[in-house]
Amino acid sequence: MVWRFDRQRRTVAGKKLRIEVLEPARIHWSSDGWRTIHDDLTQDTGLGVHVFDLPAAILAAGTTILFTLFWTRHQRWEGTDFLVKVVERK
Repeated sequence: MVWRFDRQRRTVAGKKLRIEVLEPARIHWSSDGWRTIHDDLTQDTGLGVHVFDLPAAILAAGTTILFTLFWTRHQRWEGTDFLVKVVERK
C-alpha cells in the first residue's frame, strides 16, 4: 500500500506501507504513541521518487502508526504528524 501527499492512506492491512516522496527524507515514525521512535532514510528509486517501506505487515491490527518527515536536503521538519491505522486483512 502506498502513502503519498496526494494519496494519504488512513489504513493499511497485512502489507508494508510504502511512503513515497519527491525528495530525500528521513521518516521519523512510531507504532506505540512515540514511546519508541524509528528513523529511516528514504531510498532514491532513480525515477524522481524516494521511498521507504515501513514494516506495517508485522504490526498487530489496531496499531496506530504515527510518522513525520525530515527533509534532509533542506534540513527541516514537515511539521505535521501523519496517522495510519493497521486494520485486519479482509
